[in-house]
Amino acid sequence: MERTGRVQIWAGVSMLVLCVLVGVVEGATVLSAGSWLLFAGWLVAFGTFLVGEIVLAVRPLPATAGARLLLVAVPVLASTAVVLLSPNRGGLNLILLVLTAATAAIHLELRGIATVIGWNSAVVLAQGAALGPLVTEPNRPVDLLLTTLLYAVLQAASAAMMWSQRRVEEALQDLTVAHVELRSTGALLAESSQAQERLRISRELHDVLGHQLTVLSVELEVASHQVAGPGREHVLRGRAITREVLADVRSVVGTERRRRFDLPAALADVTEEVPHPRVHLTIEPGLVVDDERAAVIVRVVQEVATNTIRHSRADNLWIDLTAADGTVRLDALDDGQGAPRVVAGHGLNGLRERVESLGGRVSLDGSAGFRVLAELPARRRVPA
Repeated sequence: MERTGRVQIWAGVSMLVLCVLVGVVEGATVLSAGSWLLFAGWLVAFGTFLVGEIVLAVRPLPATAGARLLLVAVPVLASTAVVLLSPNRGGLNLILLVLTAATAAIHLELRGIATVIGWNSAVVLAQGAALGPLVTEPNRPVDLLLTTLLYAVLQAASAAMMWSQRRVEEALQDLTVAHVELRSTGALLAESSQAQERLRISRELHDVLGHQLTVLSVELEVASHQVAGPGREHVLRGRAITREVLADVRSVVGTERRRRFDLPAALADVTEEVPHPRVHLTIEPGLVVDDERAAVIVRVVQEVATNTIRHSRADNLWIDLTAADGTVRLDALDDGQGAPRVVAGHGLNGLRERVESLGGRVSLDGSAGFRVLAELPARRRVPA
């Protein structure tokens, strides 16, 4: 994913350089063929196009389709002005129309993409028909038709390529979310199954083997009072061994009943192999919570990870789990786009309900990245 990110950055830089080169060549042509007033208008339009494309590349996507359409409309209309103010029929400026079609494919749905391609094709047709102020002679009808068709195909191809890439990224995102959800559910099921199996084994040891050893110890105690001579020594030794074995069985039963949810292993299972963002998990050594709280913590980490994958556009997610003063504290922070106004959806509301049901609290902050702070009262903490 890091390599993919670097490729995307270099691709963006290359497109920016290409646009600037096109602008230099076309700007010089406009300046030589037209007045300073027309050149100033062309320069404003080209600058608006560049700014619009940069904003679309770095700004978080708006939530509504209408807002995304308005953002895309800025470079589309600006490129229209750039093309129509150029004296060149079918010049380098038409490359800008291809770029706006590709940009539309990243941000819009199919209907919006088709609208942009149709609009740009009409612009190519208008330029070739000499509707611009600096074009004096129109193209021949055949050339006009071929040019329009050619650039329509180029726009469609670039849009299709970006659309396919977008779909691949969305599919990878959905797969990553499913991976996190599956691993968290699997970890909880595994811990639940192991806990039930440990409880079953401890009960069997206590009820069956423990009972039989107790009876054997009583029988040997009785025998020790009825046997005299050298045989009594063996009876006493057998009674002592039986008591030792019974004590060991009781110790194993007690240990199995006291075994806790392996929270570090479960959280590592949930967060490992996430391709993007990179998850940095830190757990305070010696941290122990009961099974109910451990299950809630696993679900909180699952929700935080899936939200980060879906919405944040982050490269890193830091999750720190600590305990102090009888409170377990989970602090999750990503380096993504954040949210000036945090609106909790079903996932975050469910997270809050889980934590509050155990007497804890959750705070959300989207001012610098996105932070989720969950605090739970802990029943016991083993010092490191």
